[in-house]
Amino acid sequence: MLRSLPFIGAVLFLVHGCSLLDQNNHEEPVARVFDHYLYPSDLRNAIPAGTTSRDSTLLAKRYVETWVRDQLMVRRAEEALTEEQKDFKTQIAEYHRDLLIFTFRQKLLQQKLDTVVPESEIRAYYDENQNNFLLDQDVIRGTYIKVPLSAPRMNELRRWSWNNTEEDLDRMEKYCLNYAEKYSNFNDSWVYFSSIREQLPMNISQPSRYLRYNKNIEATDSRYRYFLHVTGHLSAGDVAPLEMISDDITSIVLNKRKIEFIQELEQRVYNDGVNRNQFEIYR
Repeated sequence: MLRSLPFIGAVLFLVHGCSLLDQNNHEEPVARVFDHYLYPSDLRNAIPAGTTSRDSTLLAKRYVETWVRDQLMVRRAEEALTEEQKDFKTQIAEYHRDLLIFTFRQKLLQQKLDTVVPESEIRAYYDENQNNFLLDQDVIRGTYIKVPLSAPRMNELRRWSWNNTEEDLDRMEKYCLNYAEKYSNFNDSWVYFSSIREQLPMNISQPSRYLRYNKNIEATDSRYRYFLHVTGHLSAGDVAPLEMISDDITSIVLNKRKIEFIQELEQRVYNDGVNRNQFEIYR
């Protein structure tokens, strides 16, 4: 059976302090499963430095319980499996080989791979693969405002929203800082219309058609008035704007470089093996 929680606490005192038993390597075991023993020194790595006494006790108890369960499962597995089923030499060798190759590749990738993707390369990839970047929903540019019905100067706010000139945007921003529940200016970036539509108290079942004919949208509910001004719109099925997928293209380009780098590395190693007569293939 597991030792009691107070005993674990006493063990932790020995782990964190200087104990004569620990110094002489004559530790009192914390737990036993058959002929396997767990000692206080085994708990050190399981308890991060600086952990409070209370947390240390809980971590130690959890570690001991897990250790006991694992040891019991190991014994049960050893008894239930045949010698052939317990022979993992081939799997271990294959895993070791794969891990060596993976680590070697990663080391060279970190040292040699150019991870800078210039805008010109991103643009070129975008132009050549536009059919791979079609929108699955509508995107818009513009401004969105949500203000209480009690807010003043509503007509002026409406005019600023609809006009959307630089001067109007400046006035609108100052106004919204004082009165708006929410204000978003996304004239310089594209956002999914669905993220704005869900904030409007109205049902828009055909967004592409609706946005084609409505650039200034106003709605009210029992507490707020909403203003949406659309300065740009792309429908589902259109090519996504470059700025929305620039990061995706960067990832694609870098992944392509990695694949090419690894293929070239393996070919260089193979060619070097041929030139140095490092292998033979028997027919």
